[in-house]
Amino acid sequence: MELEFQNLKLEQLDKPAHFLATLIETSLEQSLFPVLLFTGTMGAGKTTFTSKLVKKISPSANVNSPTYTLINQYPISGREDFFYHFDLHRLKSSQDLEDLGFEEIWGKTGVSIIEWWQIAKEDIRNLHLKIEVDFQIVSEDERKITFKSDDVDSYPILKDLWIKMEGHPA
Repeated sequence: MELEFQNLKLEQLDKPAHFLATLIETSLEQSLFPVLLFTGTMGAGKTTFTSKLVKKISPSANVNSPTYTLINQYPISGREDFFYHFDLHRLKSSQDLEDLGFEEIWGKTGVSIIEWWQIAKEDIRNLHLKIEVDFQIVSEDERKITFKSDDVDSYPILKDLWIKMEGHPA
């Protein structure tokens, strides 16, 4: 399944954030722990979008880039789960991942948001609910965001929600 939001100004990220927040909340209600795979160049808006997304569910969260810490976590309002925000940009190889233990989190608890995930492709491949989010810079102040997931088809409640929201994203 794929859904594209085009010609977005940075202040217009509410629509795609609402779309994804609705999928996340429904996933968690079903005891599914989504893994969001963020792709985009530096400055494409990945962390800005993460902040909008997390605040849709946890308005008081203080979201910032985990570039130097590799992982930040933010509480999910009304739950014991967390958003786990990973930035794997500084890792040099997939071997670096082994010592960090991130695979104990991904798809097993809360919501994982992974920037620069490609280095962990082997660890992520078999997770049950992955949603790719691609950020493209259209111009200095415009973005295109594309959501893609083959896994959503496996969960009828999420598939129906995705289809319903395609026509009315927010």
